[in-house]
Amino acid sequence: MMHMLVPDVEQWWRHVVDHQLATRYGVRTEPPEDRPWGMRDFVICDPTGVLWRIGQDIGEATT
Repeated sequence: MMHMLVPDVEQWWRHVVDHQLATRYGVRTEPPEDRPWGMRDFVICDPTGVLWRIGQDIGEATT
């Protein structure tokens, strides 16, 4: 798994959608979601099976 922190996760997600990366490269994607560990991220599973979490900090983790 790879985790990449970005300043604007929604902008990165728009890039993925606008360029149709899932269709073009046959990858699995999941849209952005707030996570209990204080991140908003989305998921791409690349053609080699590596799971990428691309996200930004949104504050304190929830329990």
